[in-house]
Amino acid sequence: MAERRSLPARREHVTQKVRLADRRTVYLATHADASPDELFVQVKGKGRTSEIIGLYHILARLASLALQYGAPLEQVGEMLLGVRFEPAGPVTGHPAIRFCSSLPDLIGRHLLIECCGRGELAHTTLGTDGLQSRGVDA
Repeated sequence: MAERRSLPARREHVTQKVRLADRRTVYLATHADASPDELFVQVKGKGRTSEIIGLYHILARLASLALQYGAPLEQVGEMLLGVRFEPAGPVTGHPAIRFCSSLPDLIGRHLLIECCGRGELAHTTLGTDGLQSRGVDA
């Protein structure tokens, strides 16, 4: 049986705030060793039903639990990558991701790029003058 990596009540972490289609916000917190441990998704505003808010909350909790039990990050990211449904659109707040086909796609792409070294999934690269488009179609 897998052992859960318990989270202390107080801990240092890095949080990446990302917005999809200017509506959804994702926070991914990591351990001090840079491995992800928690995912937070905020879904608020006009047209958001309690069902949608609840589903995103459960998605984040399940992903967090999987990460704490040591689920293979590449498999988790691949499972979420490419999922297509609304909202989809431009991404703000992430230096390498410019467009996603859904919130799960954004989460999967973030995990794969940031934690698994899958730079080929990024829409931009860091050049000498800052971010540069890679010409990746959305």
